[in-house]
Amino acid sequence: MRWFQVKRLLMGAEAIAEAAVDAGLEAYFGYPITPSSEIMENLAILHARHRSDKFKVYFQSASEVESINLLMGAGAAGHISMTATSGPGLSLMAEGISYAYTSEIPLVIIDVNRGGPGLGNVAPEQSDYLFVTKSLGHGGSKGIVLAPSSIQEAMGQVRMAFELSFKFRMPVIILTEAIIIHMLESVEQDHQFPVNVETSWSARGRKNGARHLINSIYLEPSEFREIKIKLEEKWKAVEPLSECFMCDDAETLFVAYGISARIAMEAATDLRGRGIKAGVFRPITLNPFPGKMLVDAARNSRRIVVIEMNEGQMVHDVQYWVRRDVEQIPFMGGIYPDTEEVLEKCK
Repeated sequence: MRWFQVKRLLMGAEAIAEAAVDAGLEAYFGYPITPSSEIMENLAILHARHRSDKFKVYFQSASEVESINLLMGAGAAGHISMTATSGPGLSLMAEGISYAYTSEIPLVIIDVNRGGPGLGNVAPEQSDYLFVTKSLGHGGSKGIVLAPSSIQEAMGQVRMAFELSFKFRMPVIILTEAIIIHMLESVEQDHQFPVNVETSWSARGRKNGARHLINSIYLEPSEFREIKIKLEEKWKAVEPLSECFMCDDAETLFVAYGISARIAMEAATDLRGRGIKAGVFRPITLNPFPGKMLVDAARNSRRIVVIEMNEGQMVHDVQYWVRRDVEQIPFMGGIYPDTEEVLEKCK
């Protein structure tokens, strides 16, 4: 069910904004923070141009704390809502994300990773991995985490994020980097019908039917135990996603996500030209992690090499699943992975 398709040269931030509006975005709440601000700026332009009849609300909040609470309100009412931020902003949202997870509120957050911790710098890094996959709020809360490796994929993941957030009624994070947000790529833009979401559970007041209670506090321990069991069973139904690049006969298997995976693919292609059987396993969902898929992809590999733009975070998930020695090539401090350096370390 497609309206039409066009090919365009777009910056990542512009493409994500366009994809969100095409997918049926109804409300955007955000506080500017580099390097995510361009997403917010492009959405402001699209809202001012009345790009979509569904895109009713664009609001610059006073802080990220206000943003996450506004997202919870819109999500609880069954509206497709989104924000974009970076590490320091996501830290401020952590409490609200935990409330949203327990209250079963759908919302989408784009985290454009910057160098950290602290204020760090605004260069690209992948150091929010553990934050978004292992500690996204207190009390065992979590969210689905997607990681695009191209602008084209980022556009598709925006639509996917809205669909998943309503299907499972939980937060969805798109974890990306400043490189993808700021670079230009040729993309095919599908102008499709907005996503179809089910909202019979939402709290829209008696005028819209039965009155529903959205809640995250259960003072009776036995009742809360049942809620947590329900949340965990729902989580187990989320299907992990991955991509294999020349994995079948790979003796050296790179494991990387996002922009690092593109460097890994270049390195694997170069090694193939030198007679070395190399391949790349790319997690598309970082949470849930596609561990069983990784084990299958690594069955013929003698070496497993993790490439990531941090001090070593995803490597722990890789080691957990493969149960063997894993090498690591870290790039941190906002340093972009270099193919030649990868090849040098793989000798």
